[in-house]
Amino acid sequence: MNLLVIKGSPQKDGAAAAITNKLIDGAQDGGQKITQYDAGTDPVPPLTVDSNGNFVPDDDRLKELLAELLAADIVVFSTPMYFFGMSAQMKSVVDHIMRWNEQLKTHKIAILVAVAPVDNFDHIKSEFKAIFASLGWTFGGQVLAGKIVDADHLRFYPELAYKLGKSL
Repeated sequence: MNLLVIKGSPQKDGAAAAITNKLIDGAQDGGQKITQYDAGTDPVPPLTVDSNGNFVPDDDRLKELLAELLAADIVVFSTPMYFFGMSAQMKSVVDHIMRWNEQLKTHKIAILVAVAPVDNFDHIKSEFKAIFASLGWTFGGQVLAGKIVDADHLRFYPELAYKLGKSL
């Protein structure tokens, strides 16, 4: 199966990346074909409209993202949680995904990886589950790494991520 990992952290070597990389290791060990899309350190543009209110056509990078989404069987959304929600970089990706929703309403499995210094993920879980449901995608699991302040103190979450990745 084709697994697309969308990274939404602006910290290339931060906690979200470390945990997501363990999920990728597990998925590779489980035989998945992995594609990574880094929207965190190389953000996609926000949605914009022209003077007539029409969405501005996609640039080459967004066309690449859409092609990778269409090819994927499993999509992993990896983001730090800032103020109860996803990163701005991930939000921009999600906005484009929702604009393409008719093209993407095919059976896919969606995974959420979220990292935060707090342990209340209710808002971000609800938001992503609503996104997945609106696309008709199956919620396939999550790693919600709470009380994480940096990549040096990840506790047991990398092992959970590895196991989830291997099970896909």
